[in-house]
Amino acid sequence: MDFKTFLNESEENSDLKATLRKLPENHRKLVAGYQFKFQPGNTLKQDKNSIGEIDEEKKIITVCAPWNYGRQFTLLHEIGHLVWKYIMDEGLRDKWKKAYNSVKHKQSQGMQEIFCMSYANYYAKNKVEIHNHKEWLDFIKNLPR
Repeated sequence: MDFKTFLNESEENSDLKATLRKLPENHRKLVAGYQFKFQPGNTLKQDKNSIGEIDEEKKIITVCAPWNYGRQFTLLHEIGHLVWKYIMDEGLRDKWKKAYNSVKHKQSQGMQEIFCMSYANYYAKNKVEIHNHKEWLDFIKNLPR
């Protein structure tokens, strides 16, 4: 490994740890033992239709560097899928549906994808305006910790 690669990986690891520290403990536990892989480019090498993926069997989260979203946002979005799957029970999903429907938006993704976008937006340093709605962010803020 050359020095430049070492510096980039060290910086990436530091940024990753700082991002994970922002999350509630029960959310961080969902990614305990996971490896994080970062790829260049707008889409994943193995899936040109995706910018991130979770392999729960191998415990790997892979994200790329998409044009419209930062890596931090993309990583948080993928963690949002784990939160949806393991923390969002039926009651919370019903409450999310109300929050989701309370906002007039023109996004074509479904409720789970918008939840993950809102989750990422809540914790990301750089917000994405189309996902920046008080009702959605308040919901994320009040998730079980």
